[in-house]
Amino acid sequence: MKRNCPSLLAALTVGVLVNVLLRCQSAYWPRAGVATLVFCAPLLALTGRLFSAAWRSGDNPLFRVLFAILLFYTSALELLRFWDLSKRLYPGILSLTAICFMTLLPVIYLRRVSAISQTAHVVLCLLILATTFMLLTVLPRLCLTNLQVNPLTLSDFSAAAKEQLVLYPEYLLPAFLPDQTKTPRHPLLRVAVSALAFDVGIHFVLELFYGAALPLCVDPVHAVARCGALSIFNRLESLQLILWAMAITLKLALYLYGISLLLIPDTKNATSVRLQSFPLYFAGLWLLCAFLHKTDLQAAMQTRSTLTWLLVLLVVMGGVASWLCKKLKRCF
Repeated sequence: MKRNCPSLLAALTVGVLVNVLLRCQSAYWPRAGVATLVFCAPLLALTGRLFSAAWRSGDNPLFRVLFAILLFYTSALELLRFWDLSKRLYPGILSLTAICFMTLLPVIYLRRVSAISQTAHVVLCLLILATTFMLLTVLPRLCLTNLQVNPLTLSDFSAAAKEQLVLYPEYLLPAFLPDQTKTPRHPLLRVAVSALAFDVGIHFVLELFYGAALPLCVDPVHAVARCGALSIFNRLESLQLILWAMAITLKLALYLYGISLLLIPDTKNATSVRLQSFPLYFAGLWLLCAFLHKTDLQAAMQTRSTLTWLLVLLVVMGGVASWLCKKLKRCF
């Protein structure tokens, strides 16, 4: 890729789509999801835009450190979630150390922005192909009679909005990424709409498959894939695991690039991560995963989302205060 700083839109999109595929349990009915998507997607995009404007207006070293810590903590949670999923689906095969090696070592190759961008397009295509193939294999098992006709309650819409308004770091990273060439207009809105539409679409397929049992299913996407009419997913477990590992690795590489931009001042416009950073990053992330391996991941993910919203609030307040100070200085 010849551009000095290629677009990371595909990497951001993969980052939010992975959360749909690796979710252990479905959270809402698709009819409610369609209704809440209309305002949740613009709200997430608007939050990202406000965060970017406030970040550039009141760049603060404390905020940079807090955001870097949040990214590092999120990286550990992503690894633990992947390990937890592998323990349920492939018991006794992969240890936490093996998961760390399998996902972190390829990050060395992805230390350049061009490599992240190229790999993101490949992974995005593979995710789309795998999802399409899964739909084709389970098509005979999808029944229209499984669609629920019960009237939706306020709690149904609340559950859908709560699930869709999880604020992932991908919505905030563009605030300090270097200017990228040929980035489409409203990239955050595109990412939010793509993620939530994909989420609602997967929930619709799951409802056609499970019917009223949808809220009770654990790892529903994987269970649907294994029940495919072609019955080949049992022979493609390794390929599925590799695809998930590629997607997680891409997320970790994106987060590491963000941490590098936040903590190392002279890399503000850099397009790669220093090799000297990797030993400390690998060791620190492995130790954090070992420390948190008994944590309730669902509660930890909810806490992470809450902390992300609090960070946005702090940065926006700091940006507004900085803007007011500049206006007052001009007046006096």
